[in-house]
Amino acid sequence: MDDPAILSHHAKLGKSFRRLSTVFEILSPGTTPFAQISWGAIGTIALIYFGSFFIRGTFGFGSGVPAILLGSYILEPHHAVLLLLTCSSISHVQFIWHGVRHADWGVAWVILVFLIPGVIGGVWVFRELSAAWLTLVLGVVITAIVAISFTDVMVRLEERVNIRSPWICGTLATLSGWIAGAVGAGANYLTVAYLRHACPTAAKLRATGFTLSTVSIIGRIIVTSIAGLISPQIIAETIVLAPVVITGGWMGARFFRALPGARVDQVFRVFLLLVAISVIGKGIVQVT
Repeated sequence: MDDPAILSHHAKLGKSFRRLSTVFEILSPGTTPFAQISWGAIGTIALIYFGSFFIRGTFGFGSGVPAILLGSYILEPHHAVLLLLTCSSISHVQFIWHGVRHADWGVAWVILVFLIPGVIGGVWVFRELSAAWLTLVLGVVITAIVAISFTDVMVRLEERVNIRSPWICGTLATLSGWIAGAVGAGANYLTVAYLRHACPTAAKLRATGFTLSTVSIIGRIIVTSIAGLISPQIIAETIVLAPVVITGGWMGARFFRALPGARVDQVFRVFLLLVAISVIGKGIVQVT
């Protein structure tokens, strides 16, 4: 026989959820944010996004991998990618002027020229992939990029050629744009592996990362909107998460200012290691 105390607790919990649900009753069914998940799951998404945009505020990039990998445990993969895209557009309003003022434009302008065509091609691939294939491609691409970041490929390349060459910048930018459009995360790890050697300081690296991410996001917003992929529900969810996104980015920016310059690279490498571990965990869950 069920314990009356437990039944009473569940009844009170149900009433609480019903009261919370009235917050969104004024919205039509197609625009209700997070209509398919529980309030506990919504809270988890908020925590994921706070941590992810704290990372972006600190390094100038990097929110995509944790937000999509962890978010796709709760949301459908395409949904997770599109939600991150729209939330990122809000976050970059905080940092775009800093990026424009302090970016290394000698490198950035070449990357930008080649980035947009790659984004357009990547969004087409994203639209055609099923949820299962998107998850697989996401894991494979990010794992490969993180693995490359731990090698000395760029050091060896720098010894042989001018890594600020437009040809090298352009090739990496096109591939980065394709990755950004197709899987929604991980693209900046490819360009940053290059920028770490092309940009003279951590501050220049961070500002250039902001600038490149902003242009990539604007391009993806335009292309996905034309393709009809951004729904009113995604927009409503973005509005709900906006305070979390802005707060996380602001706190990350303050953390960067307090971080000793000599430790930036160390923290960055630890962060990449954690991302690699999370990708491996995601892959194990998918195959078991």
